[in-house]
Amino acid sequence: MSRKTVYMETLGCPKNRVDSERTIFALSRAGAELVTDETCADILIVNTCGFVSDAKEESIDRILSLAKEKETRKNVKLAVMGCLSERHRDEIKKLIPEIDFLYGVDELETIVKEVGGGAAETYPDPDKLSRIITTSPYWAYLKISEGCSNTCSFCSIPAIRGPYKSRAIKDVVAEAVQLATQGVKEIILVAQDSSLYGADIRESDGLLRLLKKLGKIAGLAWIRVMYLYPALVTDRLLDVFAVEEKVVPYFDIPFQHISNVVLKSMKRPETGSLIRGLVRRIRSQIPDAAIRSSFILGFPGETEEHFEELLEFLEDAKLDHVGAFTYSPEEGTSAFLLPGRVDDDVAEDRLERLMDAQRKISEENLKEKIGLTLDVLVDGVDPDENLLTGRIKTQAPEVDGVVILDAVEVDSGSIVPVRITGATDYDLIGEAP
Repeated sequence: MSRKTVYMETLGCPKNRVDSERTIFALSRAGAELVTDETCADILIVNTCGFVSDAKEESIDRILSLAKEKETRKNVKLAVMGCLSERHRDEIKKLIPEIDFLYGVDELETIVKEVGGGAAETYPDPDKLSRIITTSPYWAYLKISEGCSNTCSFCSIPAIRGPYKSRAIKDVVAEAVQLATQGVKEIILVAQDSSLYGADIRESDGLLRLLKKLGKIAGLAWIRVMYLYPALVTDRLLDVFAVEEKVVPYFDIPFQHISNVVLKSMKRPETGSLIRGLVRRIRSQIPDAAIRSSFILGFPGETEEHFEELLEFLEDAKLDHVGAFTYSPEEGTSAFLLPGRVDDDVAEDRLERLMDAQRKISEENLKEKIGLTLDVLVDGVDPDENLLTGRIKTQAPEVDGVVILDAVEVDSGSIVPVRITGATDYDLIGEAP
């Protein structure tokens, strides 16, 4: 009997990618064969995102595209999983009847049994579950919790994923050891709120304790933390970033806005003053640190004055990396009922103006690195540009720029000193010192 062939496609955030990696590992353990070409697969799986409207549309479009495979190959089965199907299960099934299997989140055991045909004993403990890494062989995401207990008015994640649930420190450390054994040099901790790690399981200073334990793992070189919330970035946490050699000086903190009026409407616990003070504290305690943040434009009630305050903040703070998007009204969130909806064209204009301002700030920040010799983790050749690229400690994969390596001949996965010779809007250029 031939093995089932499975094609998996992941949409959305890094946390979704981890779920996909666990899924394909469990399916392979149940006897399935993984393929990278959708036209050669018996089973097509899409792990969807349902966070904002654009992500939903992308998920639906991709499901419809893969559903066309069933028109030419009658034995193909289509499975859909993830946040979108968790939130809109009935609507999706009605909209796309070609779907054979529909799962939400936390249904891995059912997926293994129904899609993979695996017996119950082939399904491992989810907290100790191995993965098939689909990123670079040299870096990997490491999920430290599930769900979220914050009450941001614009966000549907708590309704989709449930309340915050930390993984046990021993399980996170064990997975990190396994990744290091596989050759991973950089682990990237992800959660909906990494700064809250451990609070639900009575682990005092849980993230601090976790980082210290991870810092002792042989083979790991860089430890990066994503999704810290401003109000929970304490001086004790900054001390760990400053002292722990393997913890990179990189702060991913979603500020979302700077106006007190808008932040209050978003039900964020911090104020503009707290955010400004946090930026100053990071710059003072860790001068070589990079700060990345995200912002929502066009939130209900945002005025031109509020937006100008945000632009002024960017000019003053000179953040290293910025992501931004326009507000997406989501049914079931408290912001959905707020008055003062901002016109879509106005929101898009503000987004464009903000990113234009940040582009200039980014280039200015990067030019200050010209002449420095910095450690670079070599990722390999960019298939689109046919250039060897890597990243310094203050560049995260997939969301930040890269270092374009000129006349550098080293193996992928190496961490080597590189002299920075140039800069573009978002990328650096370097050569062997």
